[in-house]
Amino acid sequence: MGPEGHVNSLFPHTPELDATATVVPVRDCPKLPPERVSLTLDAVRSARQVWLLVCGDAKREAAGHAVSGDDPSRWPAAGARGSEATVVHVDAAADPS
Repeated sequence: MGPEGHVNSLFPHTPELDATATVVPVRDCPKLPPERVSLTLDAVRSARQVWLLVCGDAKREAAGHAVSGDDPSRWPAAGARGSEATVVHVDAAADPS
């Protein structure tokens, strides 16, 4: 998960967040490399378990939004939920509590 809440190569306010295919091409990515292939949120949600590993104080705000299930269009990691379980591991610096 990135400090702006991206997960996989799904970034806030991008059309790939609404894709229903399993994978999508990502172009003009805000981070290098600019062209990527990513699993979609629908594909992630088909997993029984989803684990998010978050390290560093730069990701604290995004971790809080991901844990609380905020709007995935703004915080894509908030939409990364497993069908049975979602586990979020944070280090002390990223802990939003």
